[in-house]
Amino acid sequence: MNNNIIKFYMLANKLKNEIRTGWTELGIKAARLESIAEHIYGELVLAIAIDSEIKFDIDMLKVFKMLILKEFSKIDGKEYTTTAHLSEEEKANIAITNVAKITSNLVKKDEYFELLNELKDLDSDEAKFAYQISKVEADLQTKIYDLNGDFDLDKAIEDAKNYPEQLKTEIVPQIKNASDGFILYDRTLLLDDLFKSLSYDIANLTDDD
Repeated sequence: MNNNIIKFYMLANKLKNEIRTGWTELGIKAARLESIAEHIYGELVLAIAIDSEIKFDIDMLKVFKMLILKEFSKIDGKEYTTTAHLSEEEKANIAITNVAKITSNLVKKDEYFELLNELKDLDSDEAKFAYQISKVEADLQTKIYDLNGDFDLDKAIEDAKNYPEQLKTEIVPQIKNASDGFILYDRTLLLDDLFKSLSYDIANLTDDD
């Protein structure tokens, strides 16, 4: 039992040193880029804040588990961005396969497998909440890099050219700030008006906020 606990933790600890692929691909110039572990932290903090301010009849512990588990698939250092040209379902299936391997010795491995399948299928309010939290948190981090001057507009436009053709045609002309493309793309994936309203507010953030 103790060996399983320690082994699982040691694997998860690697995420502290795994820099998010998207930031390196975008050429973010910050001296210190966000790790995957820090992305998880940001997701959990954002979930707590939303849960505080808006009434959701959901199991937040279940949400937390989903948010953490889905990132464990990146322990091997592979994070799939728009440049990989994979669908959301394809990325989710890769995550489920990888996490099944990582959790194979844990007593609750079946529970974790089911949680990730639920998240992939957006088959519950918790799954929809977790999915959207992940998108909006990434948008917030992108905006922070933008406001700090660490994200070049030219790089942002170049990255947007990796979007599916219809989205590329729609989004590229709207990019006025470096973070706009990232935020507009993720907005197309959001499911609820609450998260869409957050997306608009994030896009409108300024240095004074």
